[in-house]
Amino acid sequence: MTTRSPIVAILWENWRLSRVEAAQRLAQGIVAASAALTFFHADAAVAFWILIATHSFFWFSIAKLNGGQFFDGYKPGFPFYLLYSRPVPTVTIVGAAMLYDAVSCTALYLVSSAFLRFAFGPPLPLFSVTVFLVAYHFAYTGVQWSTRNRVVQWIGTMATFLPFFALLKNRVASPLQVEFSLLENALMVLVGVVSFGFAVAGVARQRRGEARTAPPWTVEWRGFSDWLAGLFRFPCPTSSPARAQVWFDLKSSGLPVLAIGLAIAIVPPLLFAIGIPIAFVRPHALLSAMVSVPAVLILGGNAFGIRRKQGRTYASAFEATQAYGTARLAGLKVLVRTACLVAALIVVGVSVWASSSLVSAWGDWVVNGKAAAPGLLRRRRAIELAVGTMTAYEWLALAFVATIVVAVIVASRAAFTALRARYPRRVNIAVWLLLLHGFVVVLCGLAFQRGIASPFAFYSAQDLTNRVIAVVGAASVLATAYLFWSVLAERLLALRQACGAILVSAVFAAAWVTVVDSTGVPLSRMPATDAVRLLMWPTLLPLMVSVLAPWSLSRVRHT
Repeated sequence: MTTRSPIVAILWENWRLSRVEAAQRLAQGIVAASAALTFFHADAAVAFWILIATHSFFWFSIAKLNGGQFFDGYKPGFPFYLLYSRPVPTVTIVGAAMLYDAVSCTALYLVSSAFLRFAFGPPLPLFSVTVFLVAYHFAYTGVQWSTRNRVVQWIGTMATFLPFFALLKNRVASPLQVEFSLLENALMVLVGVVSFGFAVAGVARQRRGEARTAPPWTVEWRGFSDWLAGLFRFPCPTSSPARAQVWFDLKSSGLPVLAIGLAIAIVPPLLFAIGIPIAFVRPHALLSAMVSVPAVLILGGNAFGIRRKQGRTYASAFEATQAYGTARLAGLKVLVRTACLVAALIVVGVSVWASSSLVSAWGDWVVNGKAAAPGLLRRRRAIELAVGTMTAYEWLALAFVATIVVAVIVASRAAFTALRARYPRRVNIAVWLLLLHGFVVVLCGLAFQRGIASPFAFYSAQDLTNRVIAVVGAASVLATAYLFWSVLAERLLALRQACGAILVSAVFAAAWVTVVDSTGVPLSRMPATDAVRLLMWPTLLPLMVSVLAPWSLSRVRHT
């Protein structure tokens, strides 16, 4: 694009970077909220919070220019530092970027809310939350861009998120209505102006080279800071390449995952204990208990160390060039990450379970006119009863199933990251096809509810979904067979290793059957179709992932 205006050029660059993500966010928000309203009979408040959660984040595609990972907050600092050499004022550079982020995300929320109001009729707020979203985005990007210090970024993000979230939560009335007073709107405008001033001052220091650059990260592609990896100091073994690789993976990513799991495990007991005298903290304590395990699981991604910076996604040069077999390298990385992740999950699970016993000290805690504490205690006793009746064999099967499930999650996410780096266009096409299918199903359900189409249309959509599941199952079987042939033909896996993968999958299937039988719904009492599906996926997934992981890593290393 050729233009004489630097502002238009900066806005155009922002649009080119975020246009794909904008379309994905718009589709995800509409599909998720429509599905909640159509199939789960949720109220308007649920759809509102779905849209807020979708459009409250800054643009990930722009934040990725600095590198880092989403759940690490990405690397702090202004992402358009390549503009520092241009003769453009800092106020113009920062103002155009911040204004684009705030206005574009707010516009996406307005479009999504207007569509849902037109299609389903829920009274979703529109312009009453405009000032809130703009001010929040200004504050969020101001914290992210004004500093290169990781600690300041984390503290500033929490100091920004908690007051805004509390303000919005207290202003959501039933039936759904969000109204802010004139003073609150003026205060939010002031926060946006102050955030803009801090961002301009911080970017000016970065532009002049006065801002202190963060120390170099030895594992920046992992998303963990160097000081965290440096907490674990032990010498590298030189007796064998396998031990050295295990040491490297433990040092760079495994033990930091365990350390972060230990840090997360501290939060639920602390909040549950504070909730005894302070009732306001109790919902947050329950929320921390619910999100602790998923938060630890999310840390298991990118086991192959795929980097991303300035729009480029690539593998580490060290990982791609070391003289080590791809299958063994992928296996060691997945095993080390799985072992550390399982240990972190055990610690967090024990922490959450021990914290739940403090609910008895909350007394008569009333939520929506009902006593909440007795219900939570009854659920805890039901879990105790169900677990206490399990035999030692069932316990062993459950532990084996849980470990393999974690390994499958780690390997599949690592393979997906590698494939997205190698084949980004094809991965985007697959994601868009899934979103399109969900959108078509939601539209068919809406047409049936409105009486526009006959029930046959909705049933056809359900039948289409079942057929899609069947096609995906058949495609998965064919893909597994192709991957097996490919890894054997390319000599990525030896025949002994392939047989080991088949044996592990068979043992996992047997353990899965034992776990299902322990729930009181044996496979023999299920319909044949459901039993086949319930047995096929647990048998197929570990087998497919065991060959997909080395195959995807090979594509990144050698192509």
